[in-house]
Amino acid sequence: MQAAIPDYSRYDPYSQEVMADPQPFYRYLRAHSPVLYLDKYDLWVFSRFQDIVDVLSIGENSFIASESTLPGPADLLRHNHGQVKELPLEPVLPIGALLGSPHYEVLRQAHIKPFRPRTAASLGDLLRVLANRQLDELLLKGRFDLTQDYGGIVAASVICHLYDMPEARAREVLDLVNQLSLADPERGGTDVAATVGKSVEIMLPYVAKRRAAGADGSVALIDGLINLQYYGRPLTDAEVAMQLVCVFIGGTETVPKIAAHGLMELGRAPLQLAAVREDLDAHVPKAVEEMIRFCAPAQWFLRTAHKDVTVAGHDIKTGQRVMMLFGSAGRDDAEFEDPDSFIWNRRIKRQLAFGYGQHFCIGVHLARVELRILVQEFLRRVPAYSFDMKEAVRLPSSFQWGWNKLPVIVG
Repeated sequence: MQAAIPDYSRYDPYSQEVMADPQPFYRYLRAHSPVLYLDKYDLWVFSRFQDIVDVLSIGENSFIASESTLPGPADLLRHNHGQVKELPLEPVLPIGALLGSPHYEVLRQAHIKPFRPRTAASLGDLLRVLANRQLDELLLKGRFDLTQDYGGIVAASVICHLYDMPEARAREVLDLVNQLSLADPERGGTDVAATVGKSVEIMLPYVAKRRAAGADGSVALIDGLINLQYYGRPLTDAEVAMQLVCVFIGGTETVPKIAAHGLMELGRAPLQLAAVREDLDAHVPKAVEEMIRFCAPAQWFLRTAHKDVTVAGHDIKTGQRVMMLFGSAGRDDAEFEDPDSFIWNRRIKRQLAFGYGQHFCIGVHLARVELRILVQEFLRRVPAYSFDMKEAVRLPSSFQWGWNKLPVIVG
């Protein structure tokens, strides 16, 4: 007996059908309801590339992530009824992304130094050492989890480096961040608060250590926030650690899923794989851009309207929410020809996988360096590979939809 085909017109980001495979729903939305209003959540859903750009181009604190960057359905069932709370600045909010301008930018600039293009590029040698050390061990096994054992450990080790933490804690960091992918299949949410709390616990001793050492800038990620005096006083250790949670989680989770999925797509297309192998230095960066478009796991970001706004021909009222489907925008045929096909050398003019406008991902340059090296070193050292898809795992998730486990067989 065949399973019933889902009704793609009934989109709900937290439904089991959408969490299992959102792409058919996205295709329906782009074609029939590119701007969808969900009364249940008092939520406007944008699925087309240009409409999302238009939403994120509106300034003057019109849209702020003031109700959490990762709300669950229970959060959105509570409507604002035309009211929004102006968030307090004392104490400084746990995550700067919840704040509007200028506070968001002030907090971001205080710890952006390690992620600037030149600084990110300077980590290339470290990344190659980490990638090849993992491959030295993993290739002897002949079979391993490409997401976790290769990309995951390398990404978590880089996070340890940025936080001046012992590299030996990389597996602990990775396991903790992975808890965010354990969605409740009935409610669609995750225990974000618990994971954030544990992340802060891990970071606090290293923040305290940097403060005691004088925060001279040698660990720029932490020191910049310790030295910030914008609020008329130093941030507390807890406030510093909370500002770094997004980097801690995002820097560990996203890159491994893109790298593993991207290598799988290349493996499925022998001619494309052969073309990339012809010149790894020149061709891997192009292939990585297509991997970012096609494989990025983040499906959406949510903002709350803090004033009445008209966008894409629709009037959005104060207190209503907007959900931008980045996972849909990457497959928009108005932006990309044949968008559901992986084409390694596709000409890509614009990307939305790392955000746009004010909330553009702080780690985008480092992510690209990591992806290029992970892919290049794997292809350089692995002449042939295949995947055991029967053992592959893609956990249901409304937000981070990617391969949590992807067993690769090398030889």
